[in-house]
Amino acid sequence: MKFVFAATPEAGHVNPALGSLAEVAAETVVVDTGSADGTVALARAFGCRGFSFSWRAGFCQARNFAVEQARCRWILSVDADEVLETAGAAGVLAAAMADEAVPAYLVYQDNLYDDGSIKPNPALRLFRNDPRIRFVNPVHECLSGTLFASWPGLKLNALDVHLRHSGYLGANLAGKAERNLAILERWVAAEPGHIFANFKLGGQLFDLGRTAEALRHLERVFALFSDPRYRRVYPFLPTFIAVYHRALLAVGDESQARAFERIAAEWIEERVTFAQLGRKDL
Repeated sequence: MKFVFAATPEAGHVNPALGSLAEVAAETVVVDTGSADGTVALARAFGCRGFSFSWRAGFCQARNFAVEQARCRWILSVDADEVLETAGAAGVLAAAMADEAVPAYLVYQDNLYDDGSIKPNPALRLFRNDPRIRFVNPVHECLSGTLFASWPGLKLNALDVHLRHSGYLGANLAGKAERNLAILERWVAAEPGHIFANFKLGGQLFDLGRTAEALRHLERVFALFSDPRYRRVYPFLPTFIAVYHRALLAVGDESQARAFERIAAEWIEERVTFAQLGRKDL
């Protein structure tokens, strides 16, 4: 059985998102956090189960509310600005979900850009309807924390299933950076030592050209990653290395950038060794 939901819909995207799911979903749940385009009524017209959910200054609550409405054994999380590439998807999903030992899979989010490029990103979107698996983080929400807490050492396989994502196209970006920045600032204020919150806030500020502010948060992340326990747990270490290095160069701190290059090389070598050993402790 299959279950698919789309959370936090956006005007103009709901129709194609729902249409693409009809071939694979036993049922579709749509959760609307306050759009003004009749999303719930539209979802019900498509034969979906539609719900309204009051916005609570973050996305994970709405996603978890949608998960809790599930009546099937598997969930495929799809956003309103994503369209499932249906060719072959039904067969791939059915075969994957038949394995009773596997709690979750990666699928590919194919990010579309204005220059015509497409950048596939493996994303944890297909997972069992299990109360141990829930979203965390008010923005850039994810399942990995709760998943790996219950299935330590799990290695996720990627399926040849693709979600075409239009959220990074210029026409669809209006207001998102400011919205996410406000959420991230509240998150860091509440949890100033949270490594992922500081990483995402630093990255957002850097993207907005506020490099000096960004570095304050990226330096917190650097300090935390200096503890090898963090380097062995968090998968965004390579991305952090790239962003922090660019930020140091952007403010003209070449000596610090060169020093960081040496440290980063050691971290990456350590990470490769760790992966080869397949152990929690080196």
